[in-house]
Amino acid sequence: MNSRKHWTGSGNRKAAGAGLGVLVVVAATIVAGTVPVDDVSAAPNPYMGEDATHTITIDSDGSYQVHIDQTMELARNYKFTFGGMVHDGFRLPDTESVLPPYLRAQYSDPTITMDGQAAEVDVEHEVHAVDISAEDTFTKGEHEGTVDYRVTGAAVGSVQAKTGGVAVYFRSLVPGDVVVKSAESIVAVECEDWPPEGEPCGRKSGDDWLIGPDELAETDAVRIILDTDEAGLSEPRIDSTK
Repeated sequence: MNSRKHWTGSGNRKAAGAGLGVLVVVAATIVAGTVPVDDVSAAPNPYMGEDATHTITIDSDGSYQVHIDQTMELARNYKFTFGGMVHDGFRLPDTESVLPPYLRAQYSDPTITMDGQAAEVDVEHEVHAVDISAEDTFTKGEHEGTVDYRVTGAAVGSVQAKTGGVAVYFRSLVPGDVVVKSAESIVAVECEDWPPEGEPCGRKSGDDWLIGPDELAETDAVRIILDTDEAGLSEPRIDSTK
């Protein structure tokens, strides 16, 4: 499995041009006569369907593990990428700043499997984008992949969150469902359509929180409010660089 780890003289011009015109007409006639327009067709769209479910497991210190189950179906042999790219910063609630504060997260320990085979993968950074992905050429039919990674430094206390408790921020690597699990009680979940403003999203299911893909399609991030003290959090890394 190969996976990604990125003149003539002025007197001759008229004659030459006339001859070229004849050749072009003749060539066009030949092409038109031998390849009927109705027989020209583009290759079919290779993608028949894609699906992904993120499962986030949040620890008491605000760090979390992400596991993605990803499937796709191809109509023909084609390349596909498991995983994806996200922004490494989360826009925090703020007042009056020209450049608002961003909470910078750290991504680590990536692993990806494609059809059960481990792929070569690293966390790659470009400006403020983080890429965790692997690409390969797959045969027609259904294929499965898993993506795992860890996120630290994506949680802040009540002063920055302005909601009480602790706010943990998450961004989907690929479109899909999200299942949130936490060692601490989940008070609320907000999806940010225009950060840092958020609207309640998802629903509680037992001790977990479920968010559908339609609720995340256009959002920047998910803000998960936990009923816990910020004393156990690591020092947040906050800057004002987009």
